[in-house]
Amino acid sequence: MVSQGYEVNTSQYLGKCTGCHLCELICSFTHFGKSSTLLSRIVIWKDKAKAVFIPMVCISCPGMPCAKVCPTGAIVKDEKTGMPKIIESKCLGAECGKCVEACPYHAINFNPEVYAYPLICDLCGGDPQCVKVCWPGALRIVELTKSFSKERFLLATQSLTKLKEVLKELRG
Repeated sequence: MVSQGYEVNTSQYLGKCTGCHLCELICSFTHFGKSSTLLSRIVIWKDKAKAVFIPMVCISCPGMPCAKVCPTGAIVKDEKTGMPKIIESKCLGAECGKCVEACPYHAINFNPEVYAYPLICDLCGGDPQCVKVCWPGALRIVELTKSFSKERFLLATQSLTKLKEVLKELRG
């Protein structure tokens, strides 16, 4: 069981993701009882032509930029996991989407045609299922120690840099 001070980390294992989507499927099944990549709180960005897959997941940024831009205060820090949590009764859903734009790591999944509210990793309440099914080892749980705090942003930035390269190539 994971408690506050841990996160799912993807960046250190950049290149290990095979695009199997098991993490996305178990995530949606855990939260919604059905397997759908569109209902996942982890996002696998992909360039299938080059077999490049980049898992992006919330790293619970200090200051939580997603929460800062929320006009209704619908995003709060979960006391148990330390992750951002959306209070759906306060969220404006498709009328807003500012949290998605504010996320520096493209880690918020929001498709209002599929689900009315943005989806942000909540560590499955403290027991992240994605890590359990990630057979290539692209996902892991890391303890957020003081020394790892800076490193996690460097690692996340590496993933983001790779993602921007992929998106640039895909857009031509």
